[in-house]
Amino acid sequence: MKIHIDQLQEGCILTDNVLSATNRPIIFKNAIINKHLIDVLQAFLVKEVQVANLLANGKEFKPAFFEEEQIIDTSKEEVTPHKTFYQQYIESVHAYKQLFINWQSGGILDIQKIRHIIIPLIAEIELNDEEVFKLYHYCQQEDYVFHHSISVALISAFLAKKLGYQKGEINQIAITGLLCDCGMSKVNANILKKNVSLTESEYKDIRQHPVHSYNMLKNIMFIKDGVKMGVLQHHERIDGSGYPLNVKGAQLHPYSKIVALADTYQAMVSVRPYRSKQSPFKVLEQIMEDDFGKFDITIINELKKGIAKFSSGTKVRLSNGVDAEIIFIDDSNPTRPMIKCLITQEIIALKERRELFIEEII
Repeated sequence: MKIHIDQLQEGCILTDNVLSATNRPIIFKNAIINKHLIDVLQAFLVKEVQVANLLANGKEFKPAFFEEEQIIDTSKEEVTPHKTFYQQYIESVHAYKQLFINWQSGGILDIQKIRHIIIPLIAEIELNDEEVFKLYHYCQQEDYVFHHSISVALISAFLAKKLGYQKGEINQIAITGLLCDCGMSKVNANILKKNVSLTESEYKDIRQHPVHSYNMLKNIMFIKDGVKMGVLQHHERIDGSGYPLNVKGAQLHPYSKIVALADTYQAMVSVRPYRSKQSPFKVLEQIMEDDFGKFDITIINELKKGIAKFSSGTKVRLSNGVDAEIIFIDDSNPTRPMIKCLITQEIIALKERRELFIEEII
């Protein structure tokens, strides 16, 4: 819907880029409005913006009446307006949150409800692959567990598709990704809410969540064994350095290898209490260098190709605070593309400037 900026409130989600008088983006699509961004809009004398019908917390956005002109609600132009991917994603996050809260109270996992949450989103990802690499923008710190689970499911589905799995197995791998952290519902809720470092005892409890997840699934006959093993093993590593069983190599189920990378990647790019979100480029570089030998290289290569494919022309912020645009990605150095600085127009090959890296996609 189109609204006057005086009707904006924190948590509104932009559905279109906001352009300056010279047609340069001021704020990008899918940005979540806060007080600072409202100040920016006012400074640039922006009168109206397009926003989603839902707030970032999943609640319906009901703008206050504005006297100068009526709200133009474009959703009423269609009898059955199509929901954006973001709207469907947010609805899935909050549906999963309700299931999670039910499990915390002792409720039984219902696989049909799980399928209802994730299968429609998988269909959307198949049509819009690039959405996979925007998921970390959507993650809200206060609901991290729920955002993370939905995102891991979708990234797992993306990787499974690129690895050649057929539709039925893609769905099963996505369900594995969604349920790999369901056992967090059996961990002390106070631990999940902590914004500071965990004690050794608390960390030990967290590391038991794959076992809790497996125990929630093991007696449900409609869940395939591959899903159960993938959930149990999603923190295991090829070199045997993972947990809870320290299995390795051929002992790992193929589903677990996919979900393990999706889980690690999404955790590293997302905002956390102890750090801001990180760019896919920076995270991929860390995985390739610091975690070498822990993940299946074939799966890493598919993640690498996906990031490279959808990144040409992307606006980024460098570690020195400079905004730039990606103009060329070298297959041999996908995490260090050639970029053009937006203000100076200087062209920089990041593979030759090791002190710089892409801090954030903007």
